[in-house]
Amino acid sequence: MFGLVQWFQSRLNKIYHQNWAEGRSRKAFEDNIEIIKRHNALAKNGTYSFELRPNIMADFTNTQYLRRFVRLTPSNRRKLEDERFEVVGASLTSNSNLPASFDWREKGFLTPPNNQKSCGSCYAYSIAHSVTGQVFKRTGLLIPLSEQQLVDCSVAMGNHGCFGGSLRNTLRYLEHSGGLMREQDYPYTASQNRCKFNPELAVVNITSWAILPSRDENALQNAVATIGPVAVSINASPKTFQLYSRGVYDDKDCSSDQVNHAMLLVGYTPDHWILKNWWGSNWGTEGYMNIKRGINLCGIANFAAYAVV
Repeated sequence: MFGLVQWFQSRLNKIYHQNWAEGRSRKAFEDNIEIIKRHNALAKNGTYSFELRPNIMADFTNTQYLRRFVRLTPSNRRKLEDERFEVVGASLTSNSNLPASFDWREKGFLTPPNNQKSCGSCYAYSIAHSVTGQVFKRTGLLIPLSEQQLVDCSVAMGNHGCFGGSLRNTLRYLEHSGGLMREQDYPYTASQNRCKFNPELAVVNITSWAILPSRDENALQNAVATIGPVAVSINASPKTFQLYSRGVYDDKDCSSDQVNHAMLLVGYTPDHWILKNWWGSNWGTEGYMNIKRGINLCGIANFAAYAVV
């Protein structure tokens, strides 16, 4: 086990500045390795359709992981019933002639892996990249947009910087802000700073946005195939989510009652959704995840949203 710990530290450039922190992290890592071994044995026998592996969060307890990486403003089932559908000029037309499979990456919307680091900015990443997808759909250009602007400036609409936010508050900010800057003009710092939005450098304006009907996977399919990449809320709490590597995530213990993380839906197949995450290339399959369709697993359809440019 000692050799494995050394490999982990060297491969992921893990540095512990205090002995107690290294000891705590070593214990968490050893516990997670045992979880990975047990799970992958079950996956090999067909109990699960996905595998786990050590990743950037393999030396975190589940509590540490949730506190550091999972910061979407929580929503519960009762609240979702009150907020399940909202449209600001961006209606979704019903469509029964949708492709069985669809993947925006195959259309050219293939962006590098992103890493939100220790800032709880998943809400900013998911909306910024959804808007990037809209720009790509209209122009064919991949123009990275500023997540940091959303972290710094959407506090005016009730978000909390690196301590979390909601998709709705972020969309409301964009509706009233006057535009979104490019990432190169307002780069990501993984910290909350004073809002430095410059309307003269805005490259895209949000004309409308919508929140999809709650728990409606058909609406989710329609939106990603006809509108563009969709920001989705998801329950990222399970240890299997933390350590996910590859395959179709189908852990039935991943409840749909509450969501606490935001990702980007970029496509689907008949049996799974395709999601992009913000935890670097070491998590999942180069930063992507496949998750089982048809049962609202992890609440993937609880609270999904898109903006139109």
